[in-house]
Amino acid sequence: MNQHDDKLSEADIEPCCVVDSADDISWDSEADIVVVGFGGAGVAAALEAAERGASVIAVDRFDGGGATAYSGGILYSGGGTPQQKEAGYEDTAENMRKYLALEYVPVRDETLRRFCDNSVSNLAWVAQHGVPLSGDLYSGKVTYPPEGKFLYYSGNEKAPAIAAQVPPAPRGHRVVGKGMTGKVYFAAMQKAAFERGVKLIPHAPARRLVVDKSGAVIGIEIDQFPETAFAKHRSLYKKVSPYLPLSGERAEKAIRGCAQFEKEAGARRKLIRARRGVVLSSGGFVYNLSILSKHRPELASSYGALMRQGSMGCNGSGIALGESVGGVTGLMSNAFVGRVLSPPEGFVKGVMVNQDGKRFINEDAYIGTVGNAIAKQSADGTAWLILNKSTFWGGIKALLTIGRALFILWATPTLVNILFGGTKKAATLEKLAEKCGINTSGLVATVRDYDKLAAANQPDPVGKIASNIAPIGSGPYYAINVSINNRFAATSAFTLGGLKVDEDTGGVLRADGSIIPGLYAAGRTAVGMCSHAYMSGLSLADTLFSGRRAAASAIGEGDQQHAEVANSAHDRERTIA
Repeated sequence: MNQHDDKLSEADIEPCCVVDSADDISWDSEADIVVVGFGGAGVAAALEAAERGASVIAVDRFDGGGATAYSGGILYSGGGTPQQKEAGYEDTAENMRKYLALEYVPVRDETLRRFCDNSVSNLAWVAQHGVPLSGDLYSGKVTYPPEGKFLYYSGNEKAPAIAAQVPPAPRGHRVVGKGMTGKVYFAAMQKAAFERGVKLIPHAPARRLVVDKSGAVIGIEIDQFPETAFAKHRSLYKKVSPYLPLSGERAEKAIRGCAQFEKEAGARRKLIRARRGVVLSSGGFVYNLSILSKHRPELASSYGALMRQGSMGCNGSGIALGESVGGVTGLMSNAFVGRVLSPPEGFVKGVMVNQDGKRFINEDAYIGTVGNAIAKQSADGTAWLILNKSTFWGGIKALLTIGRALFILWATPTLVNILFGGTKKAATLEKLAEKCGINTSGLVATVRDYDKLAAANQPDPVGKIASNIAPIGSGPYYAINVSINNRFAATSAFTLGGLKVDEDTGGVLRADGSIIPGLYAAGRTAVGMCSHAYMSGLSLADTLFSGRRAAASAIGEGDQQHAEVANSAHDRERTIA
């Protein structure tokens, strides 16, 4: 097995099937567009294509939904959305672009402009298809808005260094519902897709692409499991959840069990022709430790301490499919690493230090900014959050009264870490430093300087918002272990890199920069808006942008002749038995 084949086998993908032409194969089914992976990007691509008059078959290894259905249901949207206006905020696409440019998005400026210019219309598109939205604003600093609040600052918009350059505006649009509302978002989008004729083949992992002699992708080959296997397959899938702390080995056991079950489930090989294109949208690779260890070994080795965000389907299979026909990848070492300090909101008033006792990030920064900063500290990402008695116990009270729907998802992990993650208490900073293994003089100097800063109302040198600066004062002191390798700290993570795509079409690129005909990628299978810097809602917004882009490009804007052919194709289409 050569190195290329070995890369494919890591994601259970086979080398592509090469034929002279589509006429050489007896296809089991065919459609204009075939979508591989029916999550956020997949459903957007499928719905867009169907609305353009195309026939669409989507295949999914499980039931669909993927990471999107598990997500918080946040769409990063701006430029003057109805919800922003309802909350009394005037935003512009240009201000949104300026802010995202400061965070650094790995796309051309014209692509970023297009993303921001289309933000209002993309949000209106999902609302049109039944996704509930609201302008009920939460203006404080929080990772996820409390119940009844559906618009908030989901990034670093209010950080002083950024706010000085771009007027801050809330752009995190949380889909209306209780708890984490990604499932509400996906359910509405899936319903709309089905109503427009999209056909889903569930429990059918893609195994290889089919290409013709010119190198164009013309279809896929899948394993279709019998319906009698669905219940067991579904139960194995549900054992992997991004919200179950301390479940690293449990997830790996389920992944191994699912792979073995799929080999024995009596699958039938099926060939599906894609007349206009295949869209790869099956997520990232955070649940594939073999691939993760090559690009982020510290995350792979700490998998038992991570809450890996996504579904069992996030195993790199879509990326491997693209590589099987010459597609190249980018930014594979980039990942979201999230450290939640708020809720409770009061905890951002504390001081976070590394092993040297020094601050290294503003505590109220976006959770992904904080998490990646911790990961870069010495001793495998060691860090402690220092709090006084009032802030510590005030935070405990806030967690206990957060509300039932959010208690398990947000309060429980923090409380578990406080109880079992090695929280320390001491009457003096010197004794606290000794208990934590922190440099004593470094911690004492840091807290002393921070208290002077607070007393003088001076700007924070590392960029904390003024309203979040409060003196630590006298003891007793508490130190919460927020280190990456602390298994009780519930660090969240998911991958951001993927296949390189043409930014105008979403077509997958070869190493020489040419586009592979008939192959597109979207969502976390591709390099996109959030592949460098991430803030809540940017990934879901990118699935809309990239999914719709891929479908529009595959169908061809204004191709009336194809629309007529596509409409008649519904009558001729053979479906898989």
